[in-house]
Amino acid sequence: MIFQQFFEPVSSTFTYLIAKSRSAEAVIIDPVLEEVDRYLKFLGENNLKLVTAMDTHVHADHKTGLGKLRSITRCMTCYGHKAQTSLVARRLKHGDKITIEGITIDVLETPGHTDDSISYYMEGMVFTGDALFIRGNGRTDFQNGDAGELFDSLNDIIFELPNNTIVWPGHDYKGEHCSTVGVEKVENTRYSGKSRAEFIEIMDNLNLPNPKQMDESVPYNIGISDHLGESLNDEYILSCDEVEALPSYMLIDLRDQDEVNKDGAIANSILIPLRDLEDAIANTEHPINKAQGVIFYCAHGERSTIGLELAIEKGLTNVKHMSGGINVWKSLGKDVM
Repeated sequence: MIFQQFFEPVSSTFTYLIAKSRSAEAVIIDPVLEEVDRYLKFLGENNLKLVTAMDTHVHADHKTGLGKLRSITRCMTCYGHKAQTSLVARRLKHGDKITIEGITIDVLETPGHTDDSISYYMEGMVFTGDALFIRGNGRTDFQNGDAGELFDSLNDIIFELPNNTIVWPGHDYKGEHCSTVGVEKVENTRYSGKSRAEFIEIMDNLNLPNPKQMDESVPYNIGISDHLGESLNDEYILSCDEVEALPSYMLIDLRDQDEVNKDGAIANSILIPLRDLEDAIANTEHPINKAQGVIFYCAHGERSTIGLELAIEKGLTNVKHMSGGINVWKSLGKDVM
């Protein structure tokens, strides 16, 4: 396995890049905007294809690199489902799975630092964002943070993992790099031996100054745009009603298989996860290259916009995408299978 921990010193942020091997698909967790070129260099040196980029929460101490990475690599971007941000292709809930080539990552909802905070678990390791640090944890006094919720996230979710699970935190300010669940249960001074009420008392009286980059980072991370779809004319965009009324077309679902299993799919649609679309287009024998009309859809519309831009760039004609994705389709009472 390829595993790389990057460190950004201004905000003391850790970023993680994971892949099964060289020349495989890769996922990145908590990228920092100013460090994107480093990530791209590493990806290139190892011939990796970035297919998923995800944050553990809407950050207040640095600007996320998700937008820039999506613009350059056409990767899928992920946040927790409560995140108040426009930059998200997939909104994750507890129990969801992120799959890339040879790797499966489980989503754990761990609110408290912020209300949208999630952690990512893969066998033997957990990426805790700001929910759990080495001998500490993230603050709970802004972005709908809640000390009681954070105690519950630690006590009932993270510390229920096996003791030998490696903890990879979102930050470290003392030169450490990782810990384990077992060690943190015993040596994390804010949690170990504390009742829920005592933990809340500690967190409510930290009286910390705001992060230095908070006034810039939070608005950026909430309102970030990578100009996705701005070059597309209205002729390329169809509503759910317009799609339903069309007599003949090929409907392509760009979500992942686990999303289809969970949320269903529109009848007669063909599943081509976004990561596989370029290869499908490159295969001249693939049905997508022979259809008279192709319509892309996904969960919300972000991935179908990316897919549409890619298809047009590769020379496909008569391609469109369905605005709002299957979420809007279902909200209108339309059938799924």
